[in-house]
Amino acid sequence: MKMKLRLKIKTRLTLWYIIILTMTLIAFSSFIFLNVEQYIYNQVEIRLKNQGEQIIGEIENNDLREENIEISPIINEVKENADKDYLIAYYAANKNLVLTNKQNYILPDKLKTDNVFSVIKLENDNIDEDWALITLPISSQSDSGWIRVAKRLDSEEKILDKLILISILGISIFLIAAITGGYFLAGKALSPIEKINTTAREISSSSLGRRIEEKNTDDEVGSLIVTLNQLFARLEKAFEREKQFTSDASHELRTPITVIRAQSEKILRRNDLKEECEETLKIIKKQSDYMGHLIEQLLLLARSDSGKQIIEKEEFDINELVKIVAGEFSAVAENKNIEIITEQSSESINVLADQSMIIQLLLNLIDNAIKYTPKGGEVKIITEKNDENLIIKIKDTGRGIPKEDQDNIFERFYRVDKSRSRKKGGTGLGLAICEWIVESHEGSINFESSAGIGTTFIIKLPVV
Repeated sequence: MKMKLRLKIKTRLTLWYIIILTMTLIAFSSFIFLNVEQYIYNQVEIRLKNQGEQIIGEIENNDLREENIEISPIINEVKENADKDYLIAYYAANKNLVLTNKQNYILPDKLKTDNVFSVIKLENDNIDEDWALITLPISSQSDSGWIRVAKRLDSEEKILDKLILISILGISIFLIAAITGGYFLAGKALSPIEKINTTAREISSSSLGRRIEEKNTDDEVGSLIVTLNQLFARLEKAFEREKQFTSDASHELRTPITVIRAQSEKILRRNDLKEECEETLKIIKKQSDYMGHLIEQLLLLARSDSGKQIIEKEEFDINELVKIVAGEFSAVAENKNIEIITEQSSESINVLADQSMIIQLLLNLIDNAIKYTPKGGEVKIITEKNDENLIIKIKDTGRGIPKEDQDNIFERFYRVDKSRSRKKGGTGLGLAICEWIVESHEGSINFESSAGIGTTFIIKLPVV
C-alpha cells in the first residue's frame, strides 16, 4: 500500500521556491563557468599562436643553408626555448617528430592534425597533464614542416577549480539563506489563512454571530474572508429561522397536546365506557404523552441553541441524587427482571451544577440502559472522583451499539434501532440533550460499547 507524503502548503511553497531557485543558480553558474572557461582557452590559444608565429618568423628571417643542419634555425629556436613554459616540437615535412624542447614528455611520433587548437593529455613520469596546443606550418628557404606549440594548463585549471568552489559555496550559502527566508515569507504570507482556519474552527451553531476580521479585502485572501463571512451570515440566518420555527411550533403544539391528554384522562375515568372506546382513548393518551414529551425536549433544545435556557447552579451531593434517581426505576427494572446496582464512594462528592438538569441527564441514560438491556441483565451506576473531575459511569449488559452507528448517536433524532425505538418511547433526542447538559456544565460525555456485551456511558463533571 502506497503512503502519500502530505506536506503543509508553506512547506510545499518553500520546496518549489528552492527547487526553481536552485535550478536557476546552477544554470547561471554553469553559464558563467563556460564563458570564463571559453575566455581563458581563447587567451591561451592567442598566446600559443603568437608564440608559434614568433618562432616561425625568426626562422623565416634567417637565410641559412639547408645542408648545415647543425645550425638550422629550427634547431636553434627549439633549443633556445628549452627552459620556457612552452613545449615546442618540430615535425618534418613528412609529419614525423624530429625534435622537442621537453624530452620527458611523450609526444605523438606522427603528426595527425595541423593548424588546430586543442586540449590534450601528455604523459610526464607516468602522470597525465592537460596541455593546450596549436600546430602551425613552416615555410622557409632552409626548412619546411610544422611547429607545434603547447602550454601546460595547471594555472588555468586552478582558476577554473577556484571558480567552481566559489560557485558551490556561494550557491550553498545563498540556498541556506533562501530556505530560511522563503519559509519565513511563506509563513507570513499564509498567516491570514491560519487565522481564518482558527476562527472558522471556533465558530459553531451557538456562535454563528462571530466573523473573521477583514483587514485588506483587495487581495485573494481578503476576498476569501469576505466570502466566508457572507457564508456565515447566511448560515446564521438559516439557523435562527430553524430555531425560531422549532420554538414557535413547540409552543403552538404544547397547548393542544395538553388539552388532548387532559380530555383523554377525563373520559378514561368514566365507568360507562365501551371497551372499544376505552382502547382507542388509551392509544390517544399514549400518543399524546409521547408528543408532549417530544415537544418538551424540542423546547429545551431550542432554548439551549438560542442561549435562553437558564442554568441555575447549586452545590449538592451527587451520591444522594443518584440513589434517588435510581430508586425511581426500581419498579420498571423489577418488571423486566433487571438488577440496578449502585457503586459509590463512602465519602460524599459535591458538585456545582443545575440539579434539575443532572436529574434529566441521569433519567435519560438510565432509561436507555434499562430499555436496551434484556431480561435478567443488570444496570450498574458508578460514581467516583479524581483530583479534578466527578466521574459517573452507567453500564448495562445490553446488546451494545453497532460500530456503524457509534459516530451518530449524539445526533438529534438519530435512532440506532429505527424499527423499535418508537415502540420503546424514544424520540431520538435524549442523548443530544445529555450531551448539551454535560457540555453546558463544562464536562464531557463518552461511551464504550461492544456488541453482545453492553454499553458504558462515562460522564465527567468538575468537582467543587
